[in-house]
Amino acid sequence: MAHKPLPLGLLIPLDAALVAGSLLTFAYFHHVRKTVTKPDENLLEYIEHLNEDQSSAGNVTVPVQEITDVTTNTATAIQPGEETTDATTGTGTTDTTGTTDTQQGNAPATSDTQGGQPGTTGNNPVNTGTQPTQTAPTSKQTTPGTVVTTPQYDLSGFGAKWPTLFSLGNEVEVTDTSYRSHNIYIKITSQSYAGSNCHIADIYLRSTDAFKYAFAQDGNQPNPYAEGLVTGLQENIITMCERKNAILAINGDFMGGRQYGYVIRDSYPWRTEPWGDVAALYKDGVVETFSKNEFDVYAAFNRGIKHSFAFGPALVRNGAVQSGFTAKHLTGKEPRSGFGYYEPGHYCFVAVDGRDMGGSAGMTAEEFAQYFGTLGCNQAFNLDGGKTSQLVFMGNVVNYPDGYNGKASSLRGMSDIYYIGEAN
Repeated sequence: MAHKPLPLGLLIPLDAALVAGSLLTFAYFHHVRKTVTKPDENLLEYIEHLNEDQSSAGNVTVPVQEITDVTTNTATAIQPGEETTDATTGTGTTDTTGTTDTQQGNAPATSDTQGGQPGTTGNNPVNTGTQPTQTAPTSKQTTPGTVVTTPQYDLSGFGAKWPTLFSLGNEVEVTDTSYRSHNIYIKITSQSYAGSNCHIADIYLRSTDAFKYAFAQDGNQPNPYAEGLVTGLQENIITMCERKNAILAINGDFMGGRQYGYVIRDSYPWRTEPWGDVAALYKDGVVETFSKNEFDVYAAFNRGIKHSFAFGPALVRNGAVQSGFTAKHLTGKEPRSGFGYYEPGHYCFVAVDGRDMGGSAGMTAEEFAQYFGTLGCNQAFNLDGGKTSQLVFMGNVVNYPDGYNGKASSLRGMSDIYYIGEAN
């Protein structure tokens, strides 16, 4: 006997209920359900022995070069990006510059810093391979018995590469789009690519001590992470930034929405369940990307891993733009977040608007990879996207996340962030 089909008026709400139930189930397991993952005891023991071996071998450290500023009455500090001509009169020195800095935040002397590396121009950045103008410290004999010494740059860490990018002392210079201190230089720019609005945070660090992370609610007492990695916890990125004094922050892997994928933060293995591609930031500033089968967590700790990135996929590997992405990472046009690496000490955070926020279409995974290629990144890695794609600078949301109405409460909560902050 044939079954009579359900009336259309009943079929539609029934289908809607099934879809809603599926979405709620996904949301429960992806964003709500709390579980605790214990770190691998064998790996913890291995790391402990590794640290003991390194300690007994003795760590050779390079002493920090003290910053001195010995000048006469009229001596002035050299500003980043300026080439100076010393004109001496009596016992004083006057620095005259031959360049005009049009960036409000004393950015490097380039025509346009959009897209990361100094020396890029226009809406389609091209990596010219140039570096910011660097002026070496100099001393000049003016009159017998008098020496005028220009400010001495601290060349410790990565400061030797870009001495003029960092401030000379403990000064902090902040504008709406830039930040400069003794250890950090950040420049925010926006541009269009593939019909989408892209927001780029160009980052220079003296050391990886300034490259940090935060978990949702890890500042609460008692600490919910005391017994292991807790999934299911969420927090607004703005409150996370306030709690951690973050200068710049981007959403992470949404590691709390699943129970797999490497979670290594500050050289601690919170979770070591393989999932897909992995990126590793080492203490010496180098970044490498791996496929699931290539990544060896023990080798990573031998190498000195600081943070892992596990959402994926890898977008650029050793300078080669990747392609052939699968539906696993939503290959359609979507809001995107990513992390880029140029060389030790030089990185970028990128957020792309989508879903018509601000008229932006969003990017496919392949377009996102190609974009990092235009920025000149040697490595690039995809972070969680969609509504989770959020970039914050000095407490203000830089991009236009899906559903954002200008209020922090409209932002999707997240389980983790990567951020740039001053070393304690």
